[in-house]
Amino acid sequence: MALGEPPSVSRAAAIVAGNLRVDWTTAEVLRAFEASGLKTLLLKGPSVVRWLYAAHDPRSYVDCDLLVRPGDLSAAEHLLESRGFSPNLYEREMPTWWREHAVGWLRADDGAIVDLHQTLPGVGVGAEQLWLTLSADVDEIDVAGFRATTLTIPGRALHLALHAAQHGVGWAHVIAELERAVSSTDQAVWRAAVELAEALDAVPALAAGLRTSAAGRTLARTLDLPAHRSVEVALRASSPPPVALGFDQLARAEDWRARLRILRHKVAPPVTFVRAWSPLARRGRFGLVLAYAWRPVWLLRSAPAGFRAWRAARWPPRA
Repeated sequence: MALGEPPSVSRAAAIVAGNLRVDWTTAEVLRAFEASGLKTLLLKGPSVVRWLYAAHDPRSYVDCDLLVRPGDLSAAEHLLESRGFSPNLYEREMPTWWREHAVGWLRADDGAIVDLHQTLPGVGVGAEQLWLTLSADVDEIDVAGFRATTLTIPGRALHLALHAAQHGVGWAHVIAELERAVSSTDQAVWRAAVELAEALDAVPALAAGLRTSAAGRTLARTLDLPAHRSVEVALRASSPPPVALGFDQLARAEDWRARLRILRHKVAPPVTFVRAWSPLARRGRFGLVLAYAWRPVWLLRSAPAGFRAWRAARWPPRA
């Protein structure tokens, strides 16, 4: 930092430099995918920053988010492995009801992170329909010299709302970014986002995401979005305590055998999950054993708060 340089200028420069490092990784991965014939859509990151933020007020991002075309996921994973990336979780070891919408891949040499998305949180259609809908109308942006395919503005608006619904009111920076999008984007964009959400069976999650912020609640009323939402959507939007979503999974299970399978997986999940869940498990074999021993105790200690949150989402108080 030059003598007398304002701290805000230094901070902005640091953010831009960090974003450029992520952009170089993004371009590297996208070029490799393109050379192998793999199709992806760039999510968030530079596409959101260039839409919502001015050059003098940048926002940082730390990873590259890519939605992968169905059928290309396995090839994309192998390509990332060939470039030194490793997944933070081997999701194929997880039961389907416990899998998330994306898996993070880390390269230890330079700290680069790529999130491979199979779907988006809050959508009700399958991965194939999601891809066909989003890829039918796209934008392009330059990312470190590579023309990256990304979502349209209505698609980005929808994704920000779904992101808020996924993480909930406890994630202040996510809510603040949604507020910025609501305040700086006209209603025509949001009406197009609603149409997109209808095609993806994502209207309840869109509505829940908007209602996590004051400006979003006003917009949701203007758009006449429904108040009804599933227990899972309501739980996520509240930033629930641990185990709350597990109670919803148990409630939605088809019979007691299914519930017992869920409990068994919760108590003794795969090794890669335990290592991602507990820092202790990453300290060698003995630490892994201790983490498995601690897991049922942690579940029991977390259960009361989780149950209360699930009950509140299932039977909310009447207005």
